[in-house]
Amino acid sequence: MATAKEPAAGWTVELDTTPGRRQAQEEFVLHHPDGGDERIVLHDYARVYAVPGLYEEVVQHRLQCASPATVAGALVEAAEAEGRSADGLRAFDLGAGNGVVGEELRDRGVTVVAGADGVDEARDAAHRDRPGLYAHYLVGERLDVDEVTALVHDEGLTALVAAGAVGEGHVPVDALAQLWDAFPPGSFLALTLAGGEGGKDATDVEQMIADTTASEHPSRTVVRRRFRHRVSMAGDELYYLVLVAVKD
Repeated sequence: MATAKEPAAGWTVELDTTPGRRQAQEEFVLHHPDGGDERIVLHDYARVYAVPGLYEEVVQHRLQCASPATVAGALVEAAEAEGRSADGLRAFDLGAGNGVVGEELRDRGVTVVAGADGVDEARDAAHRDRPGLYAHYLVGERLDVDEVTALVHDEGLTALVAAGAVGEGHVPVDALAQLWDAFPPGSFLALTLAGGEGGKDATDVEQMIADTTASEHPSRTVVRRRFRHRVSMAGDELYYLVLVAVKD
């Protein structure tokens, strides 16, 4: 186990550095101020989000997660490449969690309108930790496409953003395609995808984009590059792909 660190909340975190674990298998121990210990699976987001500051301590600080900043920066980069400005974008944050990505978007001038996640605890944590960031926050493993379509239309949304939230174990690519269909021409799709350039998630999403070629409003990739997503609890570097497409 790694050395525990003392955050302001009084609890400490001890990472389980057992090598060879997949991201979904990583665990840590939360040492409570009263002396009790709790072993938590990192991907048990409902439990992680229930403790204020715990997600940021483990994922952002200890594991050095770069996906939120990377996807936000890439969206702005893509917009500028298309002659657009960040302050003209209105974003839907898919897999929003407690608002880490939304905050990165807002800090770059993007108007963050809506978020969505699969668990109620994520919504509750977003409103607790970053009040006012999301005017709308949807909850569901698979969102109602009609509801999203109405939201896109009513709120003038022009960016669909997902940091590590698409692919195996998260939002299926076919569900992403349905949500992307709801966005108007000129909109941006900004994602970080597990596995880097050759990963299955990246391959599936790029095929989804390629399948729009014959449609009335095809999508084309503006930004595409590999980056270091974070380190594992065992200290290995994990690489993802950041991809931003625009709908013509």
